[in-house]
Amino acid sequence: MPARLSQPTDVPNDHQPLIDMLWRFYVAANGPSTREIARIIATQDDDQRDGTANHETVRRTLKALHLPEWQTVEVIFLALCQIANVDADDEDDGDSDFFDRFDQSPTHRDRLRQCYRLARYGAVHDLPRTRDEKARQQAAEQERAQRRIMADDPWGQAPSAGSGGFADEPPF
Repeated sequence: MPARLSQPTDVPNDHQPLIDMLWRFYVAANGPSTREIARIIATQDDDQRDGTANHETVRRTLKALHLPEWQTVEVIFLALCQIANVDADDEDDGDSDFFDRFDQSPTHRDRLRQCYRLARYGAVHDLPRTRDEKARQQAAEQERAQRRIMADDPWGQAPSAGSGGFADEPPF
């Protein structure tokens, strides 16, 4: 049985958030072997992934010995998410002061991308809003507006039983 990885301790400051995030998902996946992670990457649909990684690339990335291209980091992350049974596009509840972009809640994948950009390029402040970010923000605003309309409409929905609303029956 291959030895389990240990989290690296000597990591450059800009790389630390990325390594911490990858290790968060590595631990959530119960510390799979690098060969298992590489096997999961190989089984992913070619149309759904932009990169690939063998077991040595996985090991070097998790040990912070090498910073591969974004596509490689993403497929490692997606494999860890698959093993841990976590939705990569679910809302991330991690460090909120690291990511405050256009007043939206980031997903795990969004946070990983920010961590990667920090590791690759250093400071990543004031990046332009992408079309995807704009679409998500507009959809969230439309949903909030729809909820407000429904809440303000007295004819919109009947009160549920026991909610303290008015009843058609007289009180006697």
